[in-house]
Amino acid sequence: MRNIHTCMYLAIWIAQATCDDAVDGKLSFYSSSWEGWNKNTARWSAYEAPTFSAVFKPETEGELSQGMEYLAKHNIPYLATKPGGHGNVPTLGHYQDVVQINLDNFRHAIVNSDYSITVGGGAKMEDLIPTLHKAGREMTVGSFPCVGVHGVMLGGGMGRLMGRYGLISDALLHAKVAIWNGTIVEASDKVNSDLFWGLRGAGHNLGVVIESTYKTWPDEGGLHYNADMVFTDDSLDGVVDTYREIVKDSLDPSLFLILGYMYDAEAKKPLLFMNIVYAHDEGKGRRVAARFASSPEGTANPIVRISFKESNMNFSELGSGKAVPGVCDVNLKNTLYTASTPDLFETAAMKAVYKSFGSFVCAHPGANRSILLFEAVDGKAMDALPHDYSAYAHRGMMTTNAIIQATWDEDFDGIVAEAANAWGKEARDLLARPEVSGYDKLYAYVNYANKDEPLAALYGYEEKQQRRLTGLKRKYDPHGFFNAYRPLPLDMNGWGLPLAPGAPESTRDEL
Repeated sequence: MRNIHTCMYLAIWIAQATCDDAVDGKLSFYSSSWEGWNKNTARWSAYEAPTFSAVFKPETEGELSQGMEYLAKHNIPYLATKPGGHGNVPTLGHYQDVVQINLDNFRHAIVNSDYSITVGGGAKMEDLIPTLHKAGREMTVGSFPCVGVHGVMLGGGMGRLMGRYGLISDALLHAKVAIWNGTIVEASDKVNSDLFWGLRGAGHNLGVVIESTYKTWPDEGGLHYNADMVFTDDSLDGVVDTYREIVKDSLDPSLFLILGYMYDAEAKKPLLFMNIVYAHDEGKGRRVAARFASSPEGTANPIVRISFKESNMNFSELGSGKAVPGVCDVNLKNTLYTASTPDLFETAAMKAVYKSFGSFVCAHPGANRSILLFEAVDGKAMDALPHDYSAYAHRGMMTTNAIIQATWDEDFDGIVAEAANAWGKEARDLLARPEVSGYDKLYAYVNYANKDEPLAALYGYEEKQQRRLTGLKRKYDPHGFFNAYRPLPLDMNGWGLPLAPGAPESTRDEL
């Protein structure tokens, strides 16, 4: 019945889109016959993905507001996104035949006279990073060009240079937000400060960010040292030991480490690699890279490095995605799991996951683009802010994050999907064990999350934090229009449940 109800109102709305009360002329609604449909609805991951009954592509804030007001009035579910949307949380799949609010016309990135930068709601990292570089400025940014700035920021905003500048959301100065009924509000420390707090870590739940402004820092000059290296399988103990020593010795704020497992489809086995980025200091970067050089003969837990490539990149190149070809390909199927640790996961578990990764892909060759990443960065810049500075709940908790990503291009009636989720969950659960991670609970970054983690693992275990978030949800999204992305509960009974509420209509009151 809901689909009939939705389609009926959409037909009426599209027919009325040329009425005199349209604030900026004809409203831009499109059906699946639109020539731009596939381009605008394509997603990075086609697994557990939302589907759309129409695309609403507003050109102005007024048009966005009016369209959202109508959709809310008639209880028509919607999802704000951009072409190539990178949202990966499987709860997005509960949104079927909804209206896509397409923000591609809001892709600006403008450096202001005070060196802050204002970013449109549809902007990607490829819009933000070159603009900053041209102005001689920098801030924490993501690693890949096709990812949306706001999708990253609303979950907190991890990325390159966060050891120096903290989370992307830590730099947020103010935002312009359309809440559930199309009302546009400002959010900052001085205006709607409660919303401003919630946007930074739980923002997917609270509204559509039309525009946001961030503090930036001067580019110090010089290039960022980058090193990529590959090791033999039997180097895993030595590489892990060295990685752990670097983390425990206190990571330099300018250093970003990635230990990774990829799959060599030609050799039909996993591949152990390391990426090192050191900001603005080639000499220090080289010294870190040298710690992963091949070991002298007779060394316990030796390292054998079979390839080494180093380069110097400017700030704009850091987020170019050149190091991982195909990273922005769309319509593959991806499922992610994650866990975190204050230094590095226990070595035997790291080896077990490496072995299970190889077994999984060997059994399902179509999943050979799967990857595991262990990202480490110094947390002092994040920890310098108060624990309750923003809704991001994990300050001081995540030195190393595991990203367990299974990727495949065919499903074979769900066989690969079932195997991918079984392997990803098993790997996550192993890494999250207290004796492996060092934590007695799972702490997970919401942007890397799946759908089975306790909400408290994503948004915080403290009751005060949970009450504050539920209060925000009731105030700014009382009817659950923003429930696609691991939604916050509207009452305290919802905390601690392993699975967030389901389809949007089941969590929404009648208007």
